[in-house]
Amino acid sequence: MRSNVQFIREYSTKKEQTVLKLAKKEGVKIKAPCKGKGKCGKCLVKILDGKVSGPSKAEQKLLTKKQLEQGYRLACEAEILGDSKIILED
Repeated sequence: MRSNVQFIREYSTKKEQTVLKLAKKEGVKIKAPCKGKGKCGKCLVKILDGKVSGPSKAEQKLLTKKQLEQGYRLACEAEILGDSKIILED
C-alpha cells in the first residue's frame, strides 16, 4: 500500500524573488537542470494559493494551457509577490 505524506514548513522573504531562489536559499531541493534559466521545464511547482507573478513567456512555451489553469508554474519563473502556498512536484 502506498501512502502520501506532506511535510509543511513556512519560510519568509522580505523581497520579491522566484520560488526557486527562495527554495535554494532555504535548502529546499527543486530539480532545475537548466539552473533556473527557464529552458528545461523541470522545476514544476503548483501554486495552491497566494500572490505570484503572471506566467512568463518561457512558462507559456513549456507548459500547457491546462497546466497553467491548474496552477502549475516553473519555480525559476514564478516570483513570489505575497503570502503563498506552493506544492513541490516530483
